[in-house]
Amino acid sequence: MSYQVLARKYRPQTFQEVLGQEHVTQTLVNAISSERVAHAILFTGPRGTGKTTIARILAKAMNCVEGPTPSPCNKCKTCTDIIQGHCSDVFEIDGASNNSVDQIRDLRENVAYMPASAPHKIYIIDEVHMLSTAAFNALLKTLEEPPSHVLFIFATTEVHKIPATILSRCQRHDLNRIPLSAISGHLKKLSSEEGFSVDPEGLDYIAMEADGSVRDGLSLLDRILSSSPGEMVGLESVVDSLGIPDRKLLFDISSAVFDRNGAALLDLIEKVDDSGLDLKKFYSDIILHFRNLSVIKLCGPDQAPVNLMDTEKEQIVKSVSQISGEYLGMLLQLLLKEESIIRFSSHTKTAVEMILLKMLRIRPDADLDLIVQRLDFLAKNVQTGQPRTEDEARPRKQAPEKRVHPIENVREGRESWGSGQEMQPETPLPEPPPGTVPLVPEPAQETHVPDLPRTWQGFLNHIESRLPFIFVLLTGARVKETDDKRIVAELENCSAFDKSRLENKKKELADLCRDFLGKTLAVNIVSENHPMETQEKKNDAIKAKQAAMGHPLVQDAIRMFDGKII
Repeated sequence: MSYQVLARKYRPQTFQEVLGQEHVTQTLVNAISSERVAHAILFTGPRGTGKTTIARILAKAMNCVEGPTPSPCNKCKTCTDIIQGHCSDVFEIDGASNNSVDQIRDLRENVAYMPASAPHKIYIIDEVHMLSTAAFNALLKTLEEPPSHVLFIFATTEVHKIPATILSRCQRHDLNRIPLSAISGHLKKLSSEEGFSVDPEGLDYIAMEADGSVRDGLSLLDRILSSSPGEMVGLESVVDSLGIPDRKLLFDISSAVFDRNGAALLDLIEKVDDSGLDLKKFYSDIILHFRNLSVIKLCGPDQAPVNLMDTEKEQIVKSVSQISGEYLGMLLQLLLKEESIIRFSSHTKTAVEMILLKMLRIRPDADLDLIVQRLDFLAKNVQTGQPRTEDEARPRKQAPEKRVHPIENVREGRESWGSGQEMQPETPLPEPPPGTVPLVPEPAQETHVPDLPRTWQGFLNHIESRLPFIFVLLTGARVKETDDKRIVAELENCSAFDKSRLENKKKELADLCRDFLGKTLAVNIVSENHPMETQEKKNDAIKAKQAAMGHPLVQDAIRMFDGKII
């Protein structure tokens, strides 16, 4: 067969032709020039990045008639034999099929013999991590102190599987994935040399599918050129030949999620399924797409570590301009969490639809701080046994116009204090029991606050911004007025931490009450060993707890944080 695939036809023959690995090739060039080439060299990196190619170039550089030289001639007999793969002094060994200890013993015996024609005998072992443990142990002594005419070159994609005793005897070079722009430019150059003109966006698609591997990119280009009826290859031909989804589908899916359009999501999944694409692979593309959205949103298009075309970066910047990074993070977290369902599901299409529709339940405008604050209010309701609506539980920044805080044990019809009418309690309260935090400052001249009504609710609104913690506690208190100059607020089941906070703020709270209402204030803390509550109060507490547990805000929080009520 006379045809030679592009990956072999255009294999680099000099260090300068190697694509995207300048940090390795320059090091080897300097080592050869200064005669400091190590006796054992290890190349590691992803597939198709040039490990075996660089090993062959290094073998030519060491055995060329003009060498050792960083620029082999590629014309002498040794160079041409190495290029054609039948040089008697350069051995290319497959580690997967020659991994036994007996084969390594044969290698140890052969290294003692001088090379037949070249200056050095070179052993290139590809996928060296496939050697057995016994084979590695048999190679140790020879690898550490080989004869002066022997050079070992190893290549592997899984360096973590190589024993540390081998790694410590080698000079290691790590090869990187090739950037998308470099692969795309290289493919454009080679397609021109082959007499084809490929759409630039199609070349970018090939480079993205190659995933940093030049060899994969050349193999894909070879397939596309072979299937093309003419010398002009358009974008549609590239997409059809690669069997990948149109990138526009991914942007359509993210737009449907942002718009909370479930019908559009289902139509898109139906379209992908009808096209014959693998939905599991497509789900992986969705995860990568939302990852790119998050990274570009947080880092910007110029600094973001994403392997995308410039046109796609610009499109992503526009699509996430009005979206918060926290919302994108929650979407990506959901996709990653549910990935196992896709992997093991026998109904892949239904699973993908379910997960994408589940993304619509995440609210883009969710304010976590506000949710936590409102949950604190609901928790307080459960403790006090007073069921309250969501409106009442929400912190208010402005005083209500007509609502008056309910006060227990106060005669009906007395809706406010400070109205000039005398207020008599139904039954006078006894002296506060032990555990009371007394707050009894000297009464002073009233200070009128024209913006708020001089009621208990007005006082709570007055202290909300100054003492928010005390405001939350007193909101659930039972308030009684013993006489014209004294107010008592009873708190049940108050923790030791709350007591200490009250004690620290009692002077400031007393001053605020005296200035606002012209009355002294005592906070009576009722311990948990309070006389047994009536059945009616117990029922109220149970109802309040059930209402709080079933509250939509609590359910949203459980779903958002994947939590449970403890």
